[in-house]
Amino acid sequence: MSVVSVSAGRRSAARAERPPAERLLAAAEHLFGERSYRRTTVADICAAAGMATGSFYAHFGSKADIFAAVIRRVNADLRQAMASALQTAQDDQRARERASFRAYFDLMSQRPWIFRIVREAEFLAPGEFREYYERLARGYARGVRAAQLAGEVDARYDPEVIAYVYTGLGHFIGMRWAEWTAGGRVPDDVFDDIMNVLARGLPPASNSAALPDSARRRTSRPRAAKRKSSPRDGVAG
Repeated sequence: MSVVSVSAGRRSAARAERPPAERLLAAAEHLFGERSYRRTTVADICAAAGMATGSFYAHFGSKADIFAAVIRRVNADLRQAMASALQTAQDDQRARERASFRAYFDLMSQRPWIFRIVREAEFLAPGEFREYYERLARGYARGVRAAQLAGEVDARYDPEVIAYVYTGLGHFIGMRWAEWTAGGRVPDDVFDDIMNVLARGLPPASNSAALPDSARRRTSRPRAAKRKSSPRDGVAG
């Protein structure tokens, strides 16, 4: 028996051990992200999950129902990944930011299609789209408020404003370096820039000595912004 067939057999066995609803959710997430909602059918989802089409309706009422469940599942997975990372982080706001952002970006690198699903949800399931970001922001705001009470963040700032700053950074940095690179990891120098901005804000620097090391290196060697094109890019404008 070849190595390929053994590996495929192990994946099939592992998939069969998962609860049916979980298998359907995992298959739907991947297909919605790769093909889009409209180009994915219930039959496609069941085939990818290794289940009969009729079994689908024992767990979900429609394709719209499983799409909403995928959004909630993704959100729960992100929050769980960040919560797990925080358990081993040092007890200060800068360390908590570093641990949670790295966990967020790493999960997005593993599942870069998440960004496409969430963007599509804005039009297909606007309530779920809004709640997706509000759940993230509520958790961030609680952490910011605790840091303000501990004297680690300026108490003059509204915690909700900072929470949405975190949300925006996570979304667009992750989209640029995880989704657009088809699962690449957010580079360490990019990650350090984020942490430095959060720690220092954007004050004017009178000279390069006032800049963090990563920024001083970049003044003489700007980062290239180009990326390789992909089949999804279509015709260049």
